[in-house]
Amino acid sequence: MDFKFYCARSPSMDSNARMFFDENGYYVKHSLFSQDEVAEIRDHFMEMRKEGEKPGDYGGDAKKGDGDPLNKFPRFINMQKWDTKTDVWQSDPRLVSTASTLVGDDVNLCQTMLYFKPPGSRGQGLHQDNQYIRQYPIIAAWLALDGCDKANGQMIIVPGSNKLGVLPVQQADMARSFTPGETIIPEGAQEIGIDMEPGDVLFFGGFTIHGSYSNETADRFRRVFIVHYYAAHLETLPEDPSTSMAGVSR
Repeated sequence: MDFKFYCARSPSMDSNARMFFDENGYYVKHSLFSQDEVAEIRDHFMEMRKEGEKPGDYGGDAKKGDGDPLNKFPRFINMQKWDTKTDVWQSDPRLVSTASTLVGDDVNLCQTMLYFKPPGSRGQGLHQDNQYIRQYPIIAAWLALDGCDKANGQMIIVPGSNKLGVLPVQQADMARSFTPGETIIPEGAQEIGIDMEPGDVLFFGGFTIHGSYSNETADRFRRVFIVHYYAAHLETLPEDPSTSMAGVSR
């Protein structure tokens, strides 16, 4: 892999943020991006979606046609490979420095994603990113482009799940999840919803259980721009079909 390393840890970041991240597996940086910046990113990808199919589109149930909103608004992935603005945004010093500080290492790009989550669309089964990506540590930066709350399918986090390692997977309920797999949630684990405003960024680690439920609104998107970063010093997790989403069929 040809890595492009970012060395930009923030000496001014509150040490309590790193402690919170280590304890809970996530951290929210409020108002990291301005409303004008959010509008630019959101509008850019909405226009791009109108252009038609892009590499890696994923999300809708083709059998349902217009009955599945994700057929019109499938997820983007790795946009930096064909969109120069994405490459600028994924390397933004605010994202890079926060991610680097929280993970405790320099970071480099793993992938980018854009979720539209239009009104009426399904969520995503609770999962760990390291059930998909077998390198560790990784950290995600999840930039809210819309207000996120329970009604439109906010992010769900299981605090402290970052300490559990990679957990077993099972088939998800495809009536509620657009992806086929989900984590088998340990007994006693508590879910919390993360309310966010446009411009807030949620950072979380590869072992942190997260996902979302359906967008129950009639007129509100829940768009997010996501960057996953590798830490500079990586381990490859052991191959184990019981903890990998690769074997869960759609």
